[in-house]
Amino acid sequence: MKALVNINVSVVEQERYTNPLSLTSQFFFCGLPLRLDSYRGCAFQCSFCYARYRGGNSPDPNIVPADPSTLRRTFERAKRDDCALGTIGQFLRHRIPVHFGGMSDPFQPVEKKFEVTRYFLQTLRDFSYPTVISTRSVDAAAEPFLSLLSEMPFVVVQFSFVSTRNDISARLQPYSPSPKKLLATMEKLAGRGLPVTCRWQPYIPGVSEPAREFVRRVSDAGACHVAIEHLKLPVEKNHSLWPGLMSGSGVNLDAYYRSAGATLAGRERVLPAAHKLPTIFALRAAAHEFGLSFGSADNEFQYLSDSGCCCSGVDRFPGFESWFKHQFAHAVRLSRGKRILYGSIARFWTPTNSVNRWMNSHSRIDDGVESGMMVDHMRARWNNPASPLGPSSFHGVEATGEFTPSGFRVYQWNESGEKLLRSMA
Repeated sequence: MKALVNINVSVVEQERYTNPLSLTSQFFFCGLPLRLDSYRGCAFQCSFCYARYRGGNSPDPNIVPADPSTLRRTFERAKRDDCALGTIGQFLRHRIPVHFGGMSDPFQPVEKKFEVTRYFLQTLRDFSYPTVISTRSVDAAAEPFLSLLSEMPFVVVQFSFVSTRNDISARLQPYSPSPKKLLATMEKLAGRGLPVTCRWQPYIPGVSEPAREFVRRVSDAGACHVAIEHLKLPVEKNHSLWPGLMSGSGVNLDAYYRSAGATLAGRERVLPAAHKLPTIFALRAAAHEFGLSFGSADNEFQYLSDSGCCCSGVDRFPGFESWFKHQFAHAVRLSRGKRILYGSIARFWTPTNSVNRWMNSHSRIDDGVESGMMVDHMRARWNNPASPLGPSSFHGVEATGEFTPSGFRVYQWNESGEKLLRSMA
């Protein structure tokens, strides 16, 4: 791996950020909305990384470590009965699993200097807290991390790949470890009895290898679950990473996405369903052939996943039963083949504090949300058929003009959705 100085990344030693544990504004459809990051910024600098276009890593090249003591204080406060809990504390009290590595890789090179990830893992271990770790690093299987992970009673390690072929990966993520090394790392962790899963993120049409080839390799390395997400093409052509993404892919992605009828979602172009479904079903079939469970990380197809918790599949493991269920994707999944009602998720826990501070500019709602509680935001999204984060954003789901006595709109499956559900049988 190339040195930090060669990838225009610097480290801010004097600065610390104090809110490493946060709530993602994707809580509307995510079963793992509690996000933990030990660093702000990421040295791997992948050309396709969504975090670079959502304020996580870009355009600031600086890497800032978190205050390593913050997490333990937050956990200790959540345990105390005499404390008034904020939103994060309520999530911890209900043991909603933590997604560690949501915006930056926990095991990036600066960890050797600051050791924030090590400290965080010790805290998570000491509180026996359910944790999902996302990484592209081989250091996950190095000491002291291998021992720490082995001591954690509830942990899943999820590896992300753009490809299992070294040549493709080298063009698109030249500062990350090669797929060959990552697969060896997965094998080492799986050999220690740790649950290892895999996320194909992103799948790039015309660039990525066939689905069966991908699944065979990650299955041989010990993965027990595989998920897929198609490339969301950023619109910022003047961004410094755009040339690398275009030249590294070997395909004119901009032209391909436009000709395919890609729609604009925020600052990204997203392929239509017809261009995604063949690959999704190919990967699903390959996963089942090799004995893996399957997850769809393309939000509009989450209900095609084998498991209930988003695309991660972590709900299949002991200790992760408390994943966040008061969200739209779960309502859609519970209502496959039936009318889709908010009441299907109303019984599941949701925090009672305001979540306004966790809302970004694309998901914030100003009208009709008074207290800012999560249920207020959920109601506003649910009752707005045009919402990009509401039930209508799921493929095959459409709004009706009917409302329940409690004031929530009723949704239903259209012909396309019913056809897709039948194909899963």
